[in-house]
Amino acid sequence: MRTKTFYLAAMTGVFAIFSACGSNGSETENTAESHQHHHESKDPSQMQASSGRVFFAKLSDGDTVSNPVAIAFGIEGMQVKPAGSIEEGTGHHHLLIGSDSIATGEVVPANEKHIHYGGGQTNDTLDLPLGETKIALQFADGAHASYGSKMSASITVYVK
Repeated sequence: MRTKTFYLAAMTGVFAIFSACGSNGSETENTAESHQHHHESKDPSQMQASSGRVFFAKLSDGDTVSNPVAIAFGIEGMQVKPAGSIEEGTGHHHLLIGSDSIATGEVVPANEKHIHYGGGQTNDTLDLPLGETKIALQFADGAHASYGSKMSASITVYVK
């Protein structure tokens, strides 16, 4: 697993490049020019219904953790596929730092507080802000359009 310090990456501009591309940072050859995405929100009625759920596989609400924090993304009822693949019953994970779910059909932003795992990743190790930190998983389709609160889970952890 790779440790990702999102504060440093955001300051250097590198984070915006790999988060928008759905990489966990391991694809160092990515450039902003070759991987620009122009996704648009969808009408919620166009989003497929899901009976699935996402969850934190190895963290629980109220856990005390130390940086770097290992996070495993759990999912039931849907299949993880890389971004770009628009297939019924599929999508990919996003980690939201300090916020709740994204409304159904809205595109998940790509920034230091909304980390995209468009490569189909199901875990990461990263540094979180010290103290009480709310984190949320958000599942979205291949165009980063959110499946909404039904496919989201949030917990608060204490980072020391």
